[in-house]
Amino acid sequence: MKSPIRVLVVLFGIFGSLLLRAAEPVAAEAASKIPELRGLLATGGERRFALSVPGDGQTAWVGVGDSFAGWKLSAYRQAEDALVLVKDGREILLKLSSSKIGVTDEKATLADAEAVLGKMKFEAMIGRMLDQQKKGMMSMTMKMTGNPKGVDPAAYAAFQSKVADAMFAAMKPEEMKADFAKIYSEVFTKGELQGLADFYGTPTGQAMIDKQPVVQQKMTEAMMPRIMAAIPKVQQLSAEFATSMATKKAAVAPAPAPVSTP
Repeated sequence: MKSPIRVLVVLFGIFGSLLLRAAEPVAAEAASKIPELRGLLATGGERRFALSVPGDGQTAWVGVGDSFAGWKLSAYRQAEDALVLVKDGREILLKLSSSKIGVTDEKATLADAEAVLGKMKFEAMIGRMLDQQKKGMMSMTMKMTGNPKGVDPAAYAAFQSKVADAMFAAMKPEEMKADFAKIYSEVFTKGELQGLADFYGTPTGQAMIDKQPVVQQKMTEAMMPRIMAAIPKVQQLSAEFATSMATKKAAVAPAPAPVSTP
């Protein structure tokens, strides 16, 4: 008859083995739940990171100090280009270059690109931007050239407007969307387009799209004084170039034929 102690040892051994086998799928599941770094957005001094959990298809943009799927974003080590995540005393490093999604070279399709452009509200966005560009071009042209002498100012402004309309008439947003979709599908990989789509699907991404025309307008307003300040120098360079060309032309001109006298 086996001793009670030996029986207990055997039972504990069997029980321990069962626990280890039961823990195997749990451990595998836990490993599969480690977030993936799908993207990085740097705006000014702030960085936002696109994290996702494999298998659930959801992506969130979070910053250092935030939490995602039970992991806390502890720090971003710029020298290593690595994001530090901490959970239950465990620390992991995530790098975009080591992410399967971040480095995938799978070729993107037009459908992938069109999905991104759809979330970007491309047609509405490009329409607003083109309107601003047209107005900015007309304003800059009027300031640079002034009003020609002897020309009615209203007629000249109408002419400039007609010229701008003719130039921008060929830039139809719906046609440009097809061009951009082709370009995006050729330049970006499938994974990169998915990352962009994830971002533009967030409130932050939508805010960037909605506020982009305002940003562009303010940038134009900030650039205009600098452009106008450079105009006198440009005019001077143009005048010097014209004088130089005229001098060279006169230097190589054939000498006049001598006049014969009877």
